[in-house]
Amino acid sequence: MALATESNVGAVVDGAGGMKTSTAPAGAQIFRTALALALMTTAANCFLKYLWWAACYSAWSGIPKLAAQWRAAGNRASFYGWTVILLELASLLLIYSLIRIRQTSFFRNALRMAASLAVTLVASGLLALALSWIKQSH
Repeated sequence: MALATESNVGAVVDGAGGMKTSTAPAGAQIFRTALALALMTTAANCFLKYLWWAACYSAWSGIPKLAAQWRAAGNRASFYGWTVILLELASLLLIYSLIRIRQTSFFRNALRMAASLAVTLVASGLLALALSWIKQSH
């Protein structure tokens, strides 16, 4: 087993005992992962706010007394909806950059994108579920 020295700090020992270097420092990968998690958490919170304002918009439509609140709810629902989309795209790109495949081809890049999309949507959905439980308990 080979040991990493100062000249190859980013080196990793593979199963065959050979050395291979990572493409990004571990600190950068941890930072991108934490940033993606923060973006997904914010997107999940914005999704819950979107659902709330969309429900208010739907409930208040057609009531003349609540016309101003109805328009405001529609604007807020639209704002939070677009915020969710933008935050999800940003976290999707971060997750995509974290997934590494040795040989690149169109099929493998499509597979990376599909895996990134699945991770982002599932994680955001689970975070939205957890946040809804937390918000309901208070």
